[in-house]
Amino acid sequence: MSDSIFDRIKSCFTNIKKNRKIQYFLLLIFIVILVFTLFFSKNTNEKAVKVQTDEVTLYVENLEKRLSSTLSKISGAGDVSVMITVESGKETVLATKIITTQNSNGTIIEETPVLVNGKTVVLKEMFPKIIGVLIVASGADNIVTRSNLQNATLSLLDIELNQIEILTRK
Repeated sequence: MSDSIFDRIKSCFTNIKKNRKIQYFLLLIFIVILVFTLFFSKNTNEKAVKVQTDEVTLYVENLEKRLSSTLSKISGAGDVSVMITVESGKETVLATKIITTQNSNGTIIEETPVLVNGKTVVLKEMFPKIIGVLIVASGADNIVTRSNLQNATLSLLDIELNQIEILTRK
């Protein structure tokens, strides 16, 4: 039986070699498949890029814009740019219930998430901790302006002094 299948495959390839129309048709199918593959892989890459711009990135970018805008209004600060780095992703705290059961081996304590209509209950969502702030300002060479920029950033972001770096814009 395997000889007949092999023979059929061999004769099929022989027919393809002899017939130009079949060769062109197969080439056309190959090109169409290639074009579709490239088109859909491009869309997939675009979607992946959109997914990477997640909620935390948007949060940090918004915070940078608002801080830049606010600090630029300080007397003598001039043009201000801000870059903020954060520790990790967003943290979600779920509501949980503790179930205690007794058996012959002792007490078993189990913590499970609270579900309402099949969905977990979220108690709070916390954005990541800020670990560093870089401020580049035109007026940062003035000690009073530098101090004002530092104090404003400390107040607005509730961070430590050693997490702030202020540089003069060129």
